[in-house]
Amino acid sequence: TSSIQLSYMQDRHLILSLLVFTVTVSGCTGGGQGTESQGNKAVAVEQLQVTPSEIFADGTVKVRMVVRNVGELPAEVRVGSNDNGGLDGSDVLTNHCPDIFDISDFSASSSNVSGTQSAYTLSPDYRIRMNWELTQDTGNVPLNGYDCNLRFQVPFDYSVEAFRQIQVKSNSEVQGSEELFAKSTKGPMKIEIQSIGSSAPRGAPTFLQGDNAEIRVQLENKKPGEESSYTGLIELDPPKIESSNVEFVNQCPNPEDISESGKIRIYEGKSKIFACQLEWDLTQGGTQIPSIRGQVSANADYTYVKDIGSRSVRVKYRGN
Repeated sequence: TSSIQLSYMQDRHLILSLLVFTVTVSGCTGGGQGTESQGNKAVAVEQLQVTPSEIFADGTVKVRMVVRNVGELPAEVRVGSNDNGGLDGSDVLTNHCPDIFDISDFSASSSNVSGTQSAYTLSPDYRIRMNWELTQDTGNVPLNGYDCNLRFQVPFDYSVEAFRQIQVKSNSEVQGSEELFAKSTKGPMKIEIQSIGSSAPRGAPTFLQGDNAEIRVQLENKKPGEESSYTGLIELDPPKIESSNVEFVNQCPNPEDISESGKIRIYEGKSKIFACQLEWDLTQGGTQIPSIRGQVSANADYTYVKDIGSRSVRVKYRGN
């Protein structure tokens, strides 16, 4: 897993805002403990070309990058600007060694927009093309030359939602419900909600009165398939976890499980788990009822950063 500087995470003007407002994937039913989700595609870098890889002083380097939306939802891409408000793509090309190179020219276009602008809306399978020209004008070059690693990242904002239905029965003889659903929306991060501590014959997610019941909410940064060369880091605020017809004994998630920065960082293939104890009331109007059906839901907005890596450029000493 590649290490990505936090400063790049905080300065995240390049946004692929994949608006996930509906549950569009299949979930598990009938008492399963997992929360299923499908799909982790977002963007694909189809071309990244840096030419030449070696120049003399006062030379120029050209960079061409093509990114395609391979997800199933529209994406809004912001290319980044300099301190003077000019568009320079600096949120895609995150390091151009400013002590060696200046961005002397930048242009961009997309499948449906021909000119350079601050943002592009990419429908599925649409592309954005970006071109940089880097000028080397530092004057005298030392005998050992200069080396620059041009850095590229693709950070984008995402949303994920999940829910799990549970039931509580006054005793094991109560009929209860045969269908309890759980789903999670698409994206690189999956939320899995598990129910723990059931003594019911059919097991979780059905509890009996008197059970020491617990819900575990797991945020998982899904590891891509072996065919993918990308690695990703997720950074997010604590997820919002809510319940209906059942209650949390304490605040969920527990503030003690959150770092002092208030942020959660999850590397590729890793996860973060929050455990929250449940309580309930099986009485209505002073009379005990046989069972209730409840639900726990969780949602989170997060930034997922794919590290595209670096390309090396060397500035050589020209000599006398």
